[in-house]
Amino acid sequence: MNNTLFYKSKAKVWEEALPVGNGRIGGMVFGNLKTERIILNEDSLWSGYPKDLNKKDAFKYLEPMRNAIFSGDRKTAKKIGNTDFRGHWSEAYLPFGDLIIEYSKSTRSGYKRTLDISKGVSVTESNLVTQSVFVSHPAQLMVVNIKFHASVSVNIKLTSKLHHRCRTEQDTLIIEGEAPEICMPPYHIAPNAFDYGKGGMKFAGAVKVLGNAVFEQDYIRASHNDELTLLVSLATNFVDFKTMPQGNPLDKAMKYFENIKPYKTLLEEHIADHRALFDRVELDFGSERADVPTNKRLKQFKKGADDNNLIALLFQYGRYLTIACSRPGTNAMTLQGIFNPHLRAPWSSSYTVNINTEMNYWCTDICNLSECFEPFYEQVKKMCINGQVTAKDYYNCSGSCAHHNSDIWGASYPAGDPLAKADTESYACWQSALPWMLNQVFEHYRYTKDEALFEDMKQYFKMVLDFYNDFLIEHDGKLVTCPNISPENTYIDNGTRANLTYMPTMDIGILQEFFMNCKEFGFDVPEIPDIPIGSDGRINEWAQEYGEAEVTHRHVSHLYCVYPSAIEQSEEIRKACEKSLYKRGFDGTGWALGWKVCLWARLDNAENALTLIKNQLRPINPRGIKRPGGGSYPNLFDAHPPFQIDGNFGVTAGIAEMLVRGAIPKNWTGYARGIKRKDGTELNIRFENGEITE
Repeated sequence: MNNTLFYKSKAKVWEEALPVGNGRIGGMVFGNLKTERIILNEDSLWSGYPKDLNKKDAFKYLEPMRNAIFSGDRKTAKKIGNTDFRGHWSEAYLPFGDLIIEYSKSTRSGYKRTLDISKGVSVTESNLVTQSVFVSHPAQLMVVNIKFHASVSVNIKLTSKLHHRCRTEQDTLIIEGEAPEICMPPYHIAPNAFDYGKGGMKFAGAVKVLGNAVFEQDYIRASHNDELTLLVSLATNFVDFKTMPQGNPLDKAMKYFENIKPYKTLLEEHIADHRALFDRVELDFGSERADVPTNKRLKQFKKGADDNNLIALLFQYGRYLTIACSRPGTNAMTLQGIFNPHLRAPWSSSYTVNINTEMNYWCTDICNLSECFEPFYEQVKKMCINGQVTAKDYYNCSGSCAHHNSDIWGASYPAGDPLAKADTESYACWQSALPWMLNQVFEHYRYTKDEALFEDMKQYFKMVLDFYNDFLIEHDGKLVTCPNISPENTYIDNGTRANLTYMPTMDIGILQEFFMNCKEFGFDVPEIPDIPIGSDGRINEWAQEYGEAEVTHRHVSHLYCVYPSAIEQSEEIRKACEKSLYKRGFDGTGWALGWKVCLWARLDNAENALTLIKNQLRPINPRGIKRPGGGSYPNLFDAHPPFQIDGNFGVTAGIAEMLVRGAIPKNWTGYARGIKRKDGTELNIRFENGEITE
């Protein structure tokens, strides 16, 4: 199949631009050969610095909150949750800036822009120039090569939305700037929601030129070239999650220019490095329309065009984005991967760990990209270490716990409105992040059989187990968690809408798997209730059969026990999960569609999984009216909406799960090779009309 995204016009908005990255540096290429704009990101550029934002007296309110929950006093529980159990917003992932290339001449003749995801190279061409962009992992540089087919000169500039200064120094264009020490999410309206202060990070970027160029005061002018190559280096003064930012980021940026290699060598080394990962998996679903621009393919697919390889392209795109966003030594992927253009991004472009960060890494192992998992584990370690303070301050417990939102500094407190004016009960009062994340680390071990990892993660499992040994409380003769929620969902009890409860079913699913994994280390574990099945045959979401405020809610947290849990559930649980999924429906936000694909795949229902994949491929116009459900933007980014990258990874994981389980839709004919099984073998199958033939 053809692994290329293809367009006949430039990107007019960010969701039409094409992503390139090496895990640390990201770029969004607009393909404007009049005034090109490449939006730059560097994965360590965040607001803030190490801070202890835990509410030090929160534990005093634990018993009153529990009493209110157990007695059904929803109003009191809510008040305590919002006022006395609050934390602070986590920090924000920030945009680095823009690389601007101004062309002296432009033409629409011969225009075309592509992204070859098998090579990791974006190419924009016209009859005047051909511009190629990639971000090299071996060189740790963004590389922009321009071949001139006519007499065209260019001006090269750097800019940023953050405080910055630009200058040239000898043969280098330089940008230096500061990040804010406070950057709260856009929905927090307060005078100090964005403040530079004095403690934030510093960042620096530098551009060098291979070719004829003149360095003006704050830009580069290049003319009389047959070919020109720009080398772009980015850095911050981030040290680690517990150390104040320090040092000179420009010195770090300039070091990447040591031993500069010719463009041809940079390209060859980049492609070899990228393909060493990408080429491990091949697949073809039997029909494609690669000669049609990708934005039009989306629209025509919705109308019924025979284009199964658009699904295959979406799958490989998820693998491509994994390679572009997560490499050993980088930071974990945020809600937007490493691609964020906003000063105050949706949900701060941080780590939402009640589903989204975990989903970012669902496809790494099964899609034969295990090396790309390391940053996730490093984030878990940060949160486990910081979570020891949170466990004590909020629950007076030993061990470690973390809540629904985190950042580069490893935040573990219940993120929410620091002024206690917003209703944060539905998402902040959820302390189940660490057992879920550690379950995912253990699943990574099942794929890799890395004994050093097994020994290393033992200490973190013990920390979190210690927390639950203290935190679990007896109620009606059973050990339960309290307080907690079913993430972001609302129930109705005696006419009252509420979120806080005890032992939601998601907790049972997470802890079932966590305690199973703890036994592998030889730890003794407590006994907890079984997955509850309601009177209507569905998996019950809460400890009691409350009314549902939103039957088709985007989260399917209560179905964790089926996916992503590694536990093989009984046929009774699987049937109850199926009933629950039918009730939840076949719509939802982008990432919700991806989770449902995974669930239907685990239930071996290929046709229902395919229905959701098709919904994931619904074209979403970023310049039009926002629809309530998810789909795909013209550049195949997942539309929550707005953009969240987790949906890309969720649907990729789901397709891989379908193929591994042999749950193949009837209209797929083709092959799949290289998808990884937990026993260490790799899938190598051919199928015809949904039936495996070889």
